[in-house]
Amino acid sequence: MTSSLLHRDGAAGRWLEALPLGNGRLGAMVWGDPARARFSLNESTLWSGSPAAADPHRTGRRDASEALARSRRLFEAGSVPEAQAEIERLGAAWSQAYLPVGDLVLRPAADAGEGPAVPERVLDLHHGEHVVRVAGAEHLTFVSRADEVLVHTAPWAEGEDAVLDFDSPLVEERRLTAADGLTLLLRAPSDVPAGQFRRTEPLAWEPTGAGRAAVVVRMRREAGRLLLVCAIVTTWQGLGEIPDRDPDQALAEAAAQAEAALARGAEELHRRHRAHPLPGAHDVALELTGSAPAQLLSTAFAYGRYLLASSSRPGLPPATLQGLWNDRLEAPWSSNYTLNINLEMNHWAAGVAHVPAAAAALEDYVALLRRTGRDTARRLYGADGWVAHHNSDPWGYTEPVRGEPSWSTWPMGGLWLERELDSLAAFSGESAEAIAERRFPALREVVAFALCLLHESADGHLVTFPSTSPENLWRTADGTAVSLSEGTGMDRWLLRENVQHLLEAARRLGRQKDPVVKRAAAVLDLVPGPRIGADSRVLEWHTDALEEVEPDHRHVSHLGFLYPGDGPVGKDLERAAIASLEARGDEARGDEATGWSLVWKACLWARLRRGDRAQALLELFLRPAEAEDGTERSGLYPNLFSAHPPFQIDGNLGIVAALAECLLQSHRGEIELLPALPPLMADGSVRGLRARPGIEVDMSWSGGELTALSLRAVGPGALGAHRVRLGEQTLAVTLIDQQPVAVDLTALRVAALR
Repeated sequence: MTSSLLHRDGAAGRWLEALPLGNGRLGAMVWGDPARARFSLNESTLWSGSPAAADPHRTGRRDASEALARSRRLFEAGSVPEAQAEIERLGAAWSQAYLPVGDLVLRPAADAGEGPAVPERVLDLHHGEHVVRVAGAEHLTFVSRADEVLVHTAPWAEGEDAVLDFDSPLVEERRLTAADGLTLLLRAPSDVPAGQFRRTEPLAWEPTGAGRAAVVVRMRREAGRLLLVCAIVTTWQGLGEIPDRDPDQALAEAAAQAEAALARGAEELHRRHRAHPLPGAHDVALELTGSAPAQLLSTAFAYGRYLLASSSRPGLPPATLQGLWNDRLEAPWSSNYTLNINLEMNHWAAGVAHVPAAAAALEDYVALLRRTGRDTARRLYGADGWVAHHNSDPWGYTEPVRGEPSWSTWPMGGLWLERELDSLAAFSGESAEAIAERRFPALREVVAFALCLLHESADGHLVTFPSTSPENLWRTADGTAVSLSEGTGMDRWLLRENVQHLLEAARRLGRQKDPVVKRAAAVLDLVPGPRIGADSRVLEWHTDALEEVEPDHRHVSHLGFLYPGDGPVGKDLERAAIASLEARGDEARGDEATGWSLVWKACLWARLRRGDRAQALLELFLRPAEAEDGTERSGLYPNLFSAHPPFQIDGNLGIVAALAECLLQSHRGEIELLPALPPLMADGSVRGLRARPGIEVDMSWSGGELTALSLRAVGPGALGAHRVRLGEQTLAVTLIDQQPVAVDLTALRVAALR
């Protein structure tokens, strides 16, 4: 079995056993029953509501200004619960939900009686194809990027009628059934309040302010087989735009797509599908040999890249909390965007593991948030620049969500997203000057907002306010659980790193006299970097000795400076980070955490060059999510989706970055090979992994020892001399063009297995 093939015996009995297909827009979970083909369909632009859905609930400028002023006074007076209550006034609305289209079923008209032999299902990650093999026959399904349709072809008895069933949680406005297919127009809800509001806020189905989805299915027989194609077109008009396209146009476009695809025939559709792979799909591969867990890690790497590429397309919504695949009208956390970790983690691998469509989709999405976040910054904070909080959607929601400030009132989403875009640019191979030219306006704007949050603290430093450490709580002297702080560790990291990136871009462009740049340079030394508390851990909140409500809390936001941050970290801070990570567990639970938290901690231990500790997290990530006693925990569901629980795709996408960090690091100004190799990964090879500033790395290793290495610059910004490190030894390698350079390993001491 190779890492690019996922095998399963028997048809899926539930959604978490079905296997995913996607072309960046259209998605399907394939259940694989040859007698009753079932496809759970999604389309990336089908969301509840519109940009206007939150308008009736927004907090006005005067109310926000007064609440902030009262909160600051109360906080400085030590009345933290009362200060926090004022902060809650900023959030009055909610973001919208990503929706399923529905389930399409193809079945013979006559009851087939006893089912055939147990089918074998294979998901080919390399080609994006699902094959069912049973009784010597093959059933093939794929979602074509070339033709924008779901394609399914299967053996079909002569004279046997085919029946289509379709079930959807959406409102069915039109249905037309014919012998050769089915046409539907579905209406999305006009408002889906998040789960925490459903006791008081109803789900709304108003015809106005709601998107539509046109679904067109067509079938025909071909030489003993049945060809089915399904097209889905929504009334989407673009990121941040009202979805008010004429539904008849959507129906006509879907019909044209389906009929054109049907006319091409199965063989030509398959050829075109293979000729138009997802961008970057074949550029990177990891193969680990040896034990079954090692091979499963290889598959997890390939699967994560596949899922991210299949979920993403420039100009469309980026991968959601569940990627492209969601089966619920009211999904966990609305299946939208959580900006305090999940959206960023979704894209940590897009640079180092080269998933270009995902990087471009995130870039386009952040551009939307900049536009909508400017009004939010002015109205809620009286601030320049732009802001986003913890939750968002493709309509550009940037308000705090109504709710507890530990997760809702976190105004640093814009800074983390801009930092993530800086990170992606660092792998691109562009020249430093070109990156600076492109990134300077965005960095200037987000830093301008952050500067408006600064207040002088009692010790004379500048601190952000309001401030929280997502989504953690501490106790006041009387035992009250609160989250409000000033200048939390995460805020300080994000502010300082964005300012440093801005100052570097300004230096390259000769823009040091820009007023925002000058102010940022002036305040940088007054904003503390990571601080070490009296307990030898990294300080999370504004002061020492605060009692934690959850000592083993899943978020490790205050350690972001270590990963994904890319600044220098001294030995004292490394020791403090180790103490912080160790304190996040306990004797009974150890490293137990949610799926995405396991991934983040694995990345952190890799940055600390502790492959042994990273392995402990990887082993938890690989275990079954459903325990023998019926309970759920972090791990993998039967279809290898990652469990929070429930299913969240950030674990699947983030594990790619964690494995890459074990194999290759480049944030310290050199290309460091096998810096944190876990014993589980002692033998293997990788192709196409990227180091900063845009260098493809191909390497193989055996018994933890490097056996082959090749480097290639992917752009002009990566040409020149680079220092390569293996253990304590370094070697200078010069790349004079974009051709691969095989490195002579005799110049490097082969490091012992860590």
